[in-house]
Amino acid sequence: MIAPFTIDPAYNMKFTSIKESKIAGMLCLAAFASLTFIISLVFFPSHLTSIVTEAIGALMQNLTYSAGHQGFLISLAIFMGLIAWHRRQATNNLHLLIQLGLLLVLSFGAKTFLKEFTQSPRPYTETLAELHVIDSPQSFYNLTVDEKNDRIHQVEEQVSEWRTKHWIGETDYSFPSGHTIFVSVCVLFFGGLFASQGRYVLASLVIVWGVGVAASRLWLGMHRPVDLFASMFFGLILYIIIPSHYPILDKVLFKIKNR
Repeated sequence: MIAPFTIDPAYNMKFTSIKESKIAGMLCLAAFASLTFIISLVFFPSHLTSIVTEAIGALMQNLTYSAGHQGFLISLAIFMGLIAWHRRQATNNLHLLIQLGLLLVLSFGAKTFLKEFTQSPRPYTETLAELHVIDSPQSFYNLTVDEKNDRIHQVEEQVSEWRTKHWIGETDYSFPSGHTIFVSVCVLFFGGLFASQGRYVLASLVIVWGVGVAASRLWLGMHRPVDLFASMFFGLILYIIIPSHYPILDKVLFKIKNR
């Protein structure tokens, strides 16, 4: 006979700590937003025709890659490895994995929809217009992909390749920032978990990394500050809405365990 499904007090306490990590995550996001505001005063508007050193160019590229399709999986793997190393309770980790998966899927889905809905030109299109290779930022989006790339190639003598090669790879709209949405999810989720565990150095490193990514997006001419802060807001709303505990998972695992 299978015993009735119950959760002992110690088990409940573990999930209480997970819920408390949401508060810690929000505090981490507040720190991230505050530091990004300060950074935005330095990096925006960015002088996109300025001379770029190899060191600065490589730093900004690697920061932006760490939250882009080139490296976001590596960033996730590092953070998840640190969480799994500290949290030995497999069931807890399953709850967290579901929460993280939903956050990532819904945030990227929202980003794609909002870009097409708002159709805000990227800041670098203003530089292209100033250099007279396009009529206006809006007209850039009437061009084909090949025509867009051709216009960008035309300014390579005035604009560093450290910037133009990113422009060629991202000719879609500006608002909101997909990189910053991903970073915001990481700050909320991983930063919150680290902080709630008392691992403040790791939480701080996640925040500093996030600020670095945000700075790189401004420096590259990909986004305006409003794009970044809107992305943080969207990430926060999803983080508040998406639960960190799924009772149905407990029931399924309990039935499997007691077969």
